[in-house]
Amino acid sequence: MQQVIVGIPARMGASRFPGKPLAEIMGIPMIQHVYMRSIRAKTVDRVIIATCDEEIRVICEAFGAEVVMTDRNIERPSLRVAAACVQIGIPDDAIVVVVQGDEPLVHPEMIDQAASALRSSDFHIGTLVGEATEDEWNDPNEIKVVCSISNQVLYMSRSPIPSNEGVVTLAATKQVAIMPFRMRMLRQFQSLAMAPLETIESVELVRALEHGIPVLAIPTKFRNVSVDDLQGLREAEIMMANDPVYLEYRS
Repeated sequence: MQQVIVGIPARMGASRFPGKPLAEIMGIPMIQHVYMRSIRAKTVDRVIIATCDEEIRVICEAFGAEVVMTDRNIERPSLRVAAACVQIGIPDDAIVVVVQGDEPLVHPEMIDQAASALRSSDFHIGTLVGEATEDEWNDPNEIKVVCSISNQVLYMSRSPIPSNEGVVTLAATKQVAIMPFRMRMLRQFQSLAMAPLETIESVELVRALEHGIPVLAIPTKFRNVSVDDLQGLREAEIMMANDPVYLEYRS
């Protein structure tokens, strides 16, 4: 059976919320919530945190995480995980699930779902997708996704897509930032040049689409909560209070 690795990218210099990985929710750093929930996924063999910041390394190692230091100049989360996986010799046939470090309410089953869907398909890259609310559909922080009827990603944008001006109304779909890669593709992803649409959208998987690499859309029922600012942090804390996964690992 192929190894399943979770890679959690984290850095202090996020433009919208500097120091975000160490912001506390219920007295626990956000990055620790992501780690504690990731290790509970049933299919996962190993969880690593990929960072370029010493502050993150010290705190993560203190709670028992495996940390891989990466180049500070890497901007895209998946590329940071790719660099870490290459550095520690993850085999090409492994599945690497990138779990963003600002997803403190990620459910372990989301990771299992992502890994299993990619393993049973012919795709080399995937992303979870879910239904977007009207507010999310209009929020540029949420990445909207248009998919084919065979669950292949056609395009991704921070703008509201598809148009709601047509006669047929489609459910709006957004990216849920859990992205499985086959390691050989993650290695290749490092060498792909950034193309114009990725620059415009600031969405890393658009790079794959522009280079003609198909991306699998993996529908999920789970709702994700990305923390992009202090308001999102407060909302996550409210939701965390009664979250069953949190109740398993709280001290």
